[in-house]
Amino acid sequence: MKRIRSIQFKVFICLFISFMVVFGYIVKTKYDQSFNELVYNTDYTASDDYINFCNTIDSRGPHQVELDLEKIKKELSNLPKDNMTEICLLDAKGKLINQYGYNKKDRLLITSDLCSEGDNSNDYYDINYYIDLSELSDKQYKLLKDTIKDVDEKGYDDINLSFEGQIEELQNFKKTSTLMYNAKSRYFKVTPSFIHYNTDIFGMKQGNSISATLYAYVDDGDYHLSWHGEVVNDIKKVSTLKMNQLTKDAIDNHFSNIYVRLASFLDKDTITSKENRKMTNEIATSIKEGTLTYATFTKLLDDYSYQVLLMPLYKYQGYTEGQEHTPEAFIAVFYDFQSGGRNQLRNDLFKDNFPLLLGGFLFIVLFSYLISYMTTKRIKEIDRVAMEITNNNFEGILDTKGSDELSSLSSHINTMSSNLKRNIDALNLEIDQVKKMEQLKKEFIAQFTHEIKTPLAIINGNIDLLENVENIDKKDKYIEVINKEIAVINDLVLQMLDLSKLEAKAITLDKKEIDLRELSEDIIDDYEQLLMDKKLKIEIQGEGVLIVGDRKRIEMVIQNYLSNAIKHAFINSKIKIKIKENEFSIENKGKQIDENRIDTIWESFVSDDQKGTGLGLAIVRNILELHEMSYGVYNLQGGVEFYFRWKK
Repeated sequence: MKRIRSIQFKVFICLFISFMVVFGYIVKTKYDQSFNELVYNTDYTASDDYINFCNTIDSRGPHQVELDLEKIKKELSNLPKDNMTEICLLDAKGKLINQYGYNKKDRLLITSDLCSEGDNSNDYYDINYYIDLSELSDKQYKLLKDTIKDVDEKGYDDINLSFEGQIEELQNFKKTSTLMYNAKSRYFKVTPSFIHYNTDIFGMKQGNSISATLYAYVDDGDYHLSWHGEVVNDIKKVSTLKMNQLTKDAIDNHFSNIYVRLASFLDKDTITSKENRKMTNEIATSIKEGTLTYATFTKLLDDYSYQVLLMPLYKYQGYTEGQEHTPEAFIAVFYDFQSGGRNQLRNDLFKDNFPLLLGGFLFIVLFSYLISYMTTKRIKEIDRVAMEITNNNFEGILDTKGSDELSSLSSHINTMSSNLKRNIDALNLEIDQVKKMEQLKKEFIAQFTHEIKTPLAIINGNIDLLENVENIDKKDKYIEVINKEIAVINDLVLQMLDLSKLEAKAITLDKKEIDLRELSEDIIDDYEQLLMDKKLKIEIQGEGVLIVGDRKRIEMVIQNYLSNAIKHAFINSKIKIKIKENEFSIENKGKQIDENRIDTIWESFVSDDQKGTGLGLAIVRNILELHEMSYGVYNLQGGVEFYFRWKK
């Protein structure tokens, strides 16, 4: 069965691989979905106000045609800083000119309070103060940090920040924000003269202080939320210092190996996210060649991801026919920073879907095994039955239900098995018959030699006597003995010739109607002297019955039956000849035949009579078989009955 197990294993492996390919495709599709959501996401972000502002920063008046780069620098520097956005001004080659965002020198307190312009409860906006802490001593700064930490840990909710100082309003997004709430929000820069947070931190109170809610603080450029921890919306925030590092690396590497979301060029077609799903250096090349007109793209690293808007600034506004303008500078907006990157994608895929993946894998294994088992089960059964057939065991029968190829094969094997069994049984029977005939041949030769040896010896002896005798009477006696033995040999030879012809089917039957009673009476007349010698009586029962056959051959059958009956009948007993509608039989009172020999007496040279040749019943058998008649012998109580039957 090793070969069959190999087939089952191969079927299992093929199914397993097929299912795993499909399963892998499903997993890859799910991964691609998460990948696309991260790389090509277009949902609103907190950085959209900065993006919209940068898109309109180069709005020039009707008389201002030439680019005012200093004005743009001033407007960018006057923007409120954001912990999720980095804005950079680049030259025409993509090198950094200025970076607008948190840096290592920044120490700030950031407040955020909800205000209303009137009685309308829906008319709200935020006021945000950015309080510069650069004038605080190290001791004062440490006291402030410790106080913030203590308040956050103890969860005080009735402590507000109070401050006084010089206040300067920063740029807002009134003209560019797409959200009404953000458009109304206002931002202020504060150079403090007094700070109180649960205790006096800096300076002395001189007038009316402004009270506000502390929202966050910036410690040496690193942004920290107050009270709320560092996790928002299940996305781990990227530190501002790391944002700065990622921004610097991207600029230094000329924005290589990025995923384009949208990009347009002077000398080629626009690229969209649907057209480009692979990492590319197209942006870096177009900056170098001065052909980039607009781009948004995603940078995906192993542990981080972020998006970039790259907008060129041209020296002259408008388009002059025949003259292609090249950028004088670029504004790069880095936003939507997230930790995790590729590793997080893979981890989330396997971590969040581990039960599903494990269940799917186990299902594939079990289902593949079940299908392979069901597929090869019938093959195993076919192999088992075929193996039994090779061992000459034809008892196994295959199930032929169904209409598939295996059912057809099973049916053919069943047919082949039955045919083989029948043919082998027939062959074995023929072999047995051949062996039996071979044995009979040997016995026949030995018996024939024995039968002819005695008369030949008698003939030889009497011939020797004839040569040495002068008496006429004795010579006649010896000649009579010699003639008698010659007649015995002649009779034996004739019987053997008849038997040989009958066994070889070399005779033609001369079939005519035969009256069995009339034929029996004629034969009885020939045996009158023998009957008288043993004082036997013969009784014929039944009227004349006509059969169709060869009269001479049927006469030989009846003669053999009758001579055997006379030989074996008790003296002074009766022999009965019974003639029925489809049966002829001769019954005599005498010694019964041994049951072990009752089937062999029909063979050649088998006889209980030492004076017989043993060929009579063999001749009878062949004659009756040529006539397609049945024959046999019964042991009766005190006698024997031989019969033959014919079809009605």
